Amino acid sequence: MDSVKDILSQLKTNIPQEKKKDSQQELFDVNLLQTNPKKIFGDKGKYVTTEYQRFGLRIAGKLDDKKRITMYIKWAKTKPRAILETALRFVSDYPNAQNKFKLFMWKVKQLENERQETKQKDTK
Repeated sequence: MDSVKDILSQLKTNIPQEKKKDSQQELFDVNLLQTNPKKIFGDKGKYVTTEYQRFGLRIAGKLDDKKRITMYIKWAKTKPRAILETALRFVSDYPNAQNKFKLFMWKVKQLENERQETKQKDTK
C-alpha cells in the first residue's frame, strides 16, 4: 500500500498546471492514481459494488493474480472470511514465493479440512 504522502506526490505530478489552480476536488481525482482498480484490473474492477467483490479484488491484488479474479470474488462470497484472511496472512509471510496463488489455494484447502475435522469431532 502506498502512503498518503506518496499518493499526494503522485497526484501533484500527474495534474496539469491549469487544473492545479482549480478546486481542491481536482487534487483527489482517483483516475490519476496508479493504484486505481480500473487501471490495475481493467474492466473487471469497473462494476465493483459490494464488499465481497472488493475483498476478492484485494486478494487478487495481493497475490498478483489477475487471471483468477472472478474465482477470488466467488470465494469471498461463498467461503468463510476467516479462512480466506488467515490464508492471505500466511501467504504474505512468504514474499519470495514463486506461485503465491498456489500457496494460497493450498492453505485454504488445509484450513477447510481442519474446520471439517473439528466439526466432525464436535458432533460425535
